[in-house]
Amino acid sequence: MNQALLSLNRVSKNFGGLKALDDINFEVHRGEIMGLIGPNGAGKTVCFNLISGVYPPSSGEIILNGRRTDNKAPHQIAHLGVGRTFQIVKPFAALSVLENVLVARGISQYRAFTGIWSPWKSRSEVREGLKMLERVGLADLAHRRAGLLPLGNLRRLEIARALIVGSRLLLLDESFSGLRHEEISRLEALIRSIRNDGISVLLIEHNMRVAMGLCDRLVVLDHGRKIAEGAPDTIQQNENVIEAYLGRKGGADAA
Repeated sequence: MNQALLSLNRVSKNFGGLKALDDINFEVHRGEIMGLIGPNGAGKTVCFNLISGVYPPSSGEIILNGRRTDNKAPHQIAHLGVGRTFQIVKPFAALSVLENVLVARGISQYRAFTGIWSPWKSRSEVREGLKMLERVGLADLAHRRAGLLPLGNLRRLEIARALIVGSRLLLLDESFSGLRHEEISRLEALIRSIRNDGISVLLIEHNMRVAMGLCDRLVVLDHGRKIAEGAPDTIQQNENVIEAYLGRKGGADAA
């Protein structure tokens, strides 16, 4: 588990006079779960947006599986096997759970203009969609309207949509937010099983119990800079991390 799948090399992102990320370096290894943590406003989601192609970096390189991707559009990066969830879950509420997954699967189907005439609900596509729903524990809800799902199942649906694209790397943006204890435990087991299938996972998480217990390694950002990297037990003892979350006198609210 020491071969890099994803590398960020001196990556920075400016928005006018604001430097959202400043000279960031880290790697995600093949077959690992890495956590990207830090207080609110640290630059975590900006980092995800750079990796997934929403923004180009102002400087630096992003390399996925040996190829530079910092000059590629989101759909091109998705074709390379990167799937992503978002902080706010927004399914196609009027479509079924299965149809939501099939829409995401279209990224592999509509690579050329002629693809728009291909059937999006063919027997083979439905079979793949049902396999993915089985994978995340939603097969029995395949034909339910997505807008009727509770939050825990919506999080799983988001992961299914990302996973049907992300054959190499899965980016999870606060997928545990708002979940009950038992839902968190089940989702942790799902993410471990995804990693065991050979897919690397990079996740943003504010729940420190989840981050420390689930991740193999952690990268900590604060005000757009990397302040620490290492195993969870090392990060827990890092004075820079403690200061970023609690302040010098421990009086600030941890995000």
